[in-house]
Amino acid sequence: MARVVLHIGTHKTATTTLQETFRLNAGHLARHGLIYPQIDARHSGHHGLVTDWNPLPAVYHLPGGSVAALRGIAAAHAAGEATVLLSSEEFSRGAKGTCVDFAAVRAALAGFDRIEVVCVLREQWRFLQSVYVEVSKTRPPRRPPDLLAEALAGDMTEGLWLDYNLLYDHLLTAFAPEEISFLDFDQAVRAEGGIVGHLLAHLGCAPGPLQMAVEGQANRSAPPLPVWGANLIAEPYAAPDWLVQAMLGGFEAETGRLASAGCLWSRAEMLRLLAYAAPRNARLAARLAPMQPGFAVTASAPPPDAIHREDISPGFWMRGARWMFAAQGRKTMQAA
Repeated sequence: MARVVLHIGTHKTATTTLQETFRLNAGHLARHGLIYPQIDARHSGHHGLVTDWNPLPAVYHLPGGSVAALRGIAAAHAAGEATVLLSSEEFSRGAKGTCVDFAAVRAALAGFDRIEVVCVLREQWRFLQSVYVEVSKTRPPRRPPDLLAEALAGDMTEGLWLDYNLLYDHLLTAFAPEEISFLDFDQAVRAEGGIVGHLLAHLGCAPGPLQMAVEGQANRSAPPLPVWGANLIAEPYAAPDWLVQAMLGGFEAETGRLASAGCLWSRAEMLRLLAYAAPRNARLAARLAPMQPGFAVTASAPPPDAIHREDISPGFWMRGARWMFAAQGRKTMQAA
């Protein structure tokens, strides 16, 4: 029986690592019954499968569009016995004008005997923090208090659902509950073989050791507080990487701690985020209990010694300025 599985993200749950690892090992995986199609040589993820509904940049568009590509995948593989894995975090967007029509996706893949969806979820305070850092790579993000207020009021950030019940509701418009599986990100990364091994185990594929893409850390997020500091300095422009690195150096020199010890949210904001997430995640767990007993989105908080945004002292800015001079000022003086 041929099976197709849609891995729909979500964003900032090691999707790039998964996609690059699957592409790198596609031949080996195929010999073990898991087909990861290469539909576009430019990209490891299958983002071209959503562009009929989400106007991604032209570089992701496929000739003939998404539905035609999905039908082509069905024509190529639905008569076989393997599992076909299609992966794009863009399947999980929720904003109007970006939300995928899963009924159309299902219809295009109707030749398969079975269709399933698998989605990885990350606890909301970490997810929102990672989205802030990701947006910072290309444009100035909203300042943290404004970003938080908007996200909590609208259950969404950057077109991504913050209340995962809303994502589940959308999936239920095209898939039966037993066709949908959620995985917890924190549990997955701690599993044997990390998130790649955890997803493969969920798919029932045991291919043995794989060659990992970028040692399993593709598109890894920078620490949030140096990014925040660089964003404030660079406004209204996107902070360049050298500036982020300068503020990272300033952070670690000032605090004597690794920059990963920093938390974007103030303590009061953390309480708001935790109060928002707890009842919504509990409701999702209850809804999934008949199909996935025991599933839960990880609930955690920063450690007591975490450095929050309100802990940043003037010394951080002074040391950051010295690192900026080390990175750029000497070049200017030498040129003169």
